[in-house]
Amino acid sequence: MFVGRAVELALVRGALRAAGGGLARTIAIEGPEGIGKTALLRHALAEAAGDRAVCGGTAGRNMGCGGTAGRNMGCGDAGCGDAGCGSAADGSTEESAGRREFGETVGVQVLAASGDEEERRLRFGVVRQLLGEVAQDDPWSVGQAVFDELERLQAARPVVVVVDDAQWADRPSLQALAFALRRLRAGRVLALVSCRDLADEWLPQGLRRLLTGGEALRLTLAGLTAADLARLAGQVPAGSGEPAAGPLTARAAARLREHTSGNPLHARALLATHTARRLADPGVRLPAPGTFARPFARRLRAGDARTRALIAACAVLGDPCDLHVAAAVAAALDSRLPAYEAETPPAGDPATASSGVAAWPVAAPEAGGGVARVEALDALEGGVNAGVLEERPGRTVAFRDPLARAAAYGMLGAGARARLHLAAARVVEDTGTALRHRAAAADGPDETLAEELVGFAAKEAQHGLWLEAAAHLELAAGLSEPATTRDELRTAVLEHVLLGGDVVRADELAAAAGPDPRPERRYVLGRLALAAGRFDEAAESLAEAWRDRAPGFAADTAEQLAWLHLVRGDRQAAASWARLAIEQPIQGPAGRPYDVLALSGEPLQGRPHDAPAPPALPVAAGRSRDVPAAQGGPSGGLAGAVRCLRGDDAGAASALLARAVTAEERAGLPHHRLLAGALLAVAEYRDGRWADAVARGERVLAEARELGQRWLLPCLEAVCVAPLVARGEHERALAHASAARAAAREMRHAMGEAAADVAMALLEGGDEPAVTPHAAAATGDPFVPDPRPRLVELLVAEGRLGEAEQELAGLAGVAGQARQARLRGLLLAARNAPAEAEASFEHALGLAAEGRDPLEEGRVLLDLGRLLRRTGRRRAAAERLRAAREVFVRLGAHPLVAGCAQELEACGLEPSGTVRLGLTPQEFSTARLVADGRTNRQIARELLISVKTVEYHIGKIYTKLGIGSRVALASRLAALGDTP
Repeated sequence: MFVGRAVELALVRGALRAAGGGLARTIAIEGPEGIGKTALLRHALAEAAGDRAVCGGTAGRNMGCGGTAGRNMGCGDAGCGDAGCGSAADGSTEESAGRREFGETVGVQVLAASGDEEERRLRFGVVRQLLGEVAQDDPWSVGQAVFDELERLQAARPVVVVVDDAQWADRPSLQALAFALRRLRAGRVLALVSCRDLADEWLPQGLRRLLTGGEALRLTLAGLTAADLARLAGQVPAGSGEPAAGPLTARAAARLREHTSGNPLHARALLATHTARRLADPGVRLPAPGTFARPFARRLRAGDARTRALIAACAVLGDPCDLHVAAAVAAALDSRLPAYEAETPPAGDPATASSGVAAWPVAAPEAGGGVARVEALDALEGGVNAGVLEERPGRTVAFRDPLARAAAYGMLGAGARARLHLAAARVVEDTGTALRHRAAAADGPDETLAEELVGFAAKEAQHGLWLEAAAHLELAAGLSEPATTRDELRTAVLEHVLLGGDVVRADELAAAAGPDPRPERRYVLGRLALAAGRFDEAAESLAEAWRDRAPGFAADTAEQLAWLHLVRGDRQAAASWARLAIEQPIQGPAGRPYDVLALSGEPLQGRPHDAPAPPALPVAAGRSRDVPAAQGGPSGGLAGAVRCLRGDDAGAASALLARAVTAEERAGLPHHRLLAGALLAVAEYRDGRWADAVARGERVLAEARELGQRWLLPCLEAVCVAPLVARGEHERALAHASAARAAAREMRHAMGEAAADVAMALLEGGDEPAVTPHAAAATGDPFVPDPRPRLVELLVAEGRLGEAEQELAGLAGVAGQARQARLRGLLLAARNAPAEAEASFEHALGLAAEGRDPLEEGRVLLDLGRLLRRTGRRRAAAERLRAAREVFVRLGAHPLVAGCAQELEACGLEPSGTVRLGLTPQEFSTARLVADGRTNRQIARELLISVKTVEYHIGKIYTKLGIGSRVALASRLAALGDTP
């Protein structure tokens, strides 16, 4: 399976087509070892043949596909045997040595050669691969021979010349190739040259100019994307001793991409030896695969002791680090070490298991001490020249490749690692970093260090750094000797990871953690189950935690029970548990009980019958309780914004929610930030900012999916529907509504199912599902529009006026005044009271303008225009309808724009095509001439305008109609019957 490289493949295909038409082309492909240059060449040529077969042959002298001058490098040689031999299963890796041959494509002759590091000095070795024997001995005569042969071959059919790994080719062959390619101005020839770096001085200057100039197409291959690596993972066979990675989560793929820079060769090596869980686990240090570590070790051995010691110090300190700090740490490798801990790590150590490279030998530093006593700049220069380090502004140092640090660290012996970490702990300024270095140097339990880590984690938690605190608590657990302390700390780790929003990681930790019988763990497991959408499990765990609660966890347990009842559709119980959480004397740092009260509707009095006053119990180790009161009070934050949304004050809600998003970001609580972000998208939709609402809603949804916050998904999916429906993007809206319904039913998420039903009703127009019990249950749910105004409209349209009036009466004090006045106008118009209806619409128009509600203003203008047209006042109706259309065009409400167009067309005052397409008369005239096949200059002459004005009109037409070509415009006009 070949993954990625869609753009590069398309460019090669285009060049091959051009060459087939007689236009000679040259493509230069560059990228580091393993990036997939050879794979791209093979796949492109195999594609032209209609299959994926390549002629690889054996790794012998001619690989079974040699030949004399004029013989094609195809599969006709008896030595090849199998057209598919030697090809990679996925086409994404690149061999580092040996010649590679490319199969002959249908109708195309292929001449292929590749450089070899061991044959770099073999004169005309590459040309001999292309032509066979070479009679001349100077590059220009040989180049002329290459040119003559290409001329002869291309007369019969197109020719593809492939030179792979040009950096290892002999210079005479490269000079001859440059001579021949410069003369191929025309002809059915495509030259494909791959090289690690086109700036490599080994390449002759003439060839470099040819490949990097304007005559050649230059393709620089970057690493594969995380999505490509995820697809690649399913194709990698299991390695020895450990299963293949298997399907990767988005997180694992992203981490693999960051670690390998997307290099497919190195990624495949890790995929063959690491499971998907290990790849996703931030607590697992990923090693450098052997494909990288072996050549890296060879490079290091060529350097001096000072350089190797500096590189080791940088590997321990991490990227980037100050040079003077790295030099001070490197001084730990002093003359006491006759060699750099040349010991082999324990069997199965992941740091070296995949590389096959033993700890790297470093001779003792020169007389006078370690690197700190010699010129650190000399050591840095050595690291830079070795291609390992790079100097950055401010005299900081970093590795050129993330794998270089992993390789350098993996080659350290245990003793050297400990000495370097201890040296780093003494010189770094950051307390947390120093603690981590001390923990890395520990050789066993250390209760004092564990206590320091716990104390530092508590300070981080107070600043909202939950995931960082969890990492330090995990280190403390590893340094604690009593099993009970370790279990308590691991429960604290689980809670901190969960508060940091990472449900996926928390699930993994919960599966691996040891037994902890305390009720605190039941609370944490219940919170985890709720976030993961396992509501039955959450109910059981939280009930047990409440029964044996401690004061430090009572408020959090009650709040989680409130959220659980809310998503299950029991608003009364949710409000009761939220009030009970507020009453607790010790509040948790992440509690938001007022948010539950707001989302549940009118707060209710009372408490659950089984909720006695909690007993006094001590606070658990590793948990911060330094907060004075419940967060998110009744007058501000998300709770206040919900009240504003219910009162149709979208502007005030937007301001409150923007502040809430910022506050929750500062508090490090993604689950609350996601809720606030979703409601901010709702406020933006109601405020007429539909594009912003869609973008924010889908961004919040994507983050919730990535974090595993499944309990939020139904509501977040539903949030995206209304603005998409308003913009006429029904397919995207349907996808979100369907996903909301599926997720809600899977989890038995009553609140989400109600929101999904409302979302579906928005898509289904006037169908009966708008009045389902689930939709009625969503009344007051701020995540979706209130279904009752739509129900009133449906009832009026169906002539059920008594029921409509009853529903309208129920909206008093709930829906916005402008909306109520508009609905009253519809009801009066249906009862044949046009004067009273018009007065009600005019009143609604004033209220909408005062409330800055553009959508409602447009709806009032549209309904008023309909009324005026139906009572015979067509010009007054057209004035209102045009105003409504301007509002809807500004909002991007394409369905409502179409509704205005239909009404205006019924008035008979505008050309039907202009109205339906939403174009100005000048734009419509331009569109008709474009559809007639006129050029821009012809249109300009006919309309007496400039060519630039024509171009401007066409651009506006394309934007308004959502098209990108003249053919599409002609089709659109033809569908309306408005072609000339």
